[in-house]
Amino acid sequence: MEEKVSNSKFLAIIPLMVLILFETVSRGSLADTLVWSVHYPNQFIATYAMLFGLINAFYLLPRRLYLSIAVVILTGLSFIALVSREKLLLRGEPLLPWDLNLGKEAANISQSFQDMPIAFMLGLVILLIAAIIMIIRYIPREEYLSAQKVPIAVLSFLLLFNLVAHTSMQKTFNCRLVNWSQQSNYEENGLIIGFMMNYKAYSDDAPASYQKEKIEKIITQTKTDYTVDPDFTPNVIYVQSEAFWDPTLMKEVSFSEDPIPYFHYLQKNYSGGKMVVPVFAGGTVNTEFEVLTGYSCQFLPAGIIPYVQYATRDMDALPAIYKKQGYEATAIHTYHNWFYRRNIVFEEMGFDKFISKEFFTDPEKKGTYIRDTELTKKILQQLGQNDKPDFIYAISMQAHGPYAEKPNAGNTIQVQGNFSAKSKTLLENYVNTISDVDQSLKALIEGLKKIDEPTIVVFYGDHLPLLGNSSEVYKEADFFQDRNNYSDYLNKYTVPFIIWDNFSSPKDKENIRISSSFLGPYILEKSKKEGNTLTDFLYSLYEKGSDVMTAALYQQNEKITETESADYEMLQYDSLIGNAYAYELEPRDKPVQNALYLLGERFPKIEKVLRLSEDVIQVQGENFLPDYQIYIDDTPVKTKYVSNTVLTATLPKSIQNETEPVKLLLKMIDSLNNVISESNTYSFSRADGASINNK
Repeated sequence: MEEKVSNSKFLAIIPLMVLILFETVSRGSLADTLVWSVHYPNQFIATYAMLFGLINAFYLLPRRLYLSIAVVILTGLSFIALVSREKLLLRGEPLLPWDLNLGKEAANISQSFQDMPIAFMLGLVILLIAAIIMIIRYIPREEYLSAQKVPIAVLSFLLLFNLVAHTSMQKTFNCRLVNWSQQSNYEENGLIIGFMMNYKAYSDDAPASYQKEKIEKIITQTKTDYTVDPDFTPNVIYVQSEAFWDPTLMKEVSFSEDPIPYFHYLQKNYSGGKMVVPVFAGGTVNTEFEVLTGYSCQFLPAGIIPYVQYATRDMDALPAIYKKQGYEATAIHTYHNWFYRRNIVFEEMGFDKFISKEFFTDPEKKGTYIRDTELTKKILQQLGQNDKPDFIYAISMQAHGPYAEKPNAGNTIQVQGNFSAKSKTLLENYVNTISDVDQSLKALIEGLKKIDEPTIVVFYGDHLPLLGNSSEVYKEADFFQDRNNYSDYLNKYTVPFIIWDNFSSPKDKENIRISSSFLGPYILEKSKKEGNTLTDFLYSLYEKGSDVMTAALYQQNEKITETESADYEMLQYDSLIGNAYAYELEPRDKPVQNALYLLGERFPKIEKVLRLSEDVIQVQGENFLPDYQIYIDDTPVKTKYVSNTVLTATLPKSIQNETEPVKLLLKMIDSLNNVISESNTYSFSRADGASINNK
């Protein structure tokens, strides 16, 4: 009887111990693991249930062997957790399913292994061997009772199988896939569930008949005849304006004044039109992904975020294409660098630098987010910094929802329509927000008119705004009713856009209707720049009028044929997921390794350190920002921002009287505690502040 009680304790306790130990390795702290179990009990219970099923599926084995297998499972999971932890520290994100693919993903894993603490790995092996020896030596044999053990093992296996193969973590345990940050995703869901939900969202199935000969045939058949002029180098500026849309399209609504008069002025006088985007009321980066790459989200599983699941290799995206032709490529975003993995994806796309909100100095905000006027200033500051033309991709945040449900006394524009009080307030708050955005657009264009350089500006919204949790504003205005018809679909997924430039004549004005994945090829032609195999293919479709991709249900309503769509999907799969045959057949398409990618505008540089008093030093240099902190011998010290060339620091008492040289550098830490920028290392003597060595 005593043996049975002991076995029942093993059943419950061992999976719990395994869970706590390997999550502690993954998180780097037992305290963090315990906090997780309290804050996210559903995820903790779901993970425990899977481990219960995995470990106790071996319960039918003799006790010593069963316990030895449990130790092996613990060791294996701890090893995986350590790889994930090291990758997080090195790259800013944990181990992901697509890291296990061939190519660059495998290199990511190899890098994690190379930098992993050798002592820890040896310790795992030693503990594994020691634990198995102790089990064999000290755990007593049991009287094997198959009638009791087999049912438990079978039920445990069925539990594991059901949880992994047939259970939705989102529906059953109220888990969520945190697409915008894999670090946050794993912190919330734990390693196992975070990894599993990512895996289920990912698909790498090849299209039928995918092979090199098929790619070669598509390339051979693709013909474009637009003019490429290496001597014509206009600045190319894309402004992706968060949730920007034209509310005057709602015919049953009236406004006390035009909410976006400057945008309407540009519509009347310059090229532009309607753009069909892949998302509604959110999912900004899916539109962004289509514009920058030419890839279509319609060929990917519904609900995925390509930046998360598919952007895992270098891409011949617009920034890389323009860079090959002498451009400086800059991305600007008034939000966190890590949001939707942009800090990583933009490097893979070929941007030279990415200026995120961390690198804005005391920016003005409008509500929750940085005002678009700050984005305008930053765009204008980038132009003419060197002798290269500029490719700039700017992403705003000011008009991001949710919009207040209470009236704002500062609103100057009122709306009239058949609305509930809540819907009227929502719409008025949104309208007054984009009215301010419209003024930022005007400031950008007026600023560009003062620059004597040919320039193109493409301005568009990423998706319609969320106006009511169930789109009440749109429904009450009878703009769409979410009926399953093509008219509602187009109203829901179409945004207006304009193309301003300072070199075209009025007779060149065009009214265009395209999908967002066709915008890049169109602007390549307008800027007279060479594209790649995919953009050439898309431009050839544009010339035929086959330039709108929709959800599969409605694709028959557009001109693109099944053959054209299949060829499009084939080219996309080849370069995004497949064997990249196009890069072999067209070497110009092969992405160039991005060796000089920079987060921020410039590297900070320490040039001189002075001791102002016993406990205060002054650091002099260039490119300083308020969020930089001084580190002395890898220890952060209290830092004060004085100007972009001067910082001061208070020395801890423990080092005030030291005379040996110390190492000093600046670091910028983001909201996820990742180092995103650091200066040169500067050696100085605390005795007199004189320079010892600077490297």
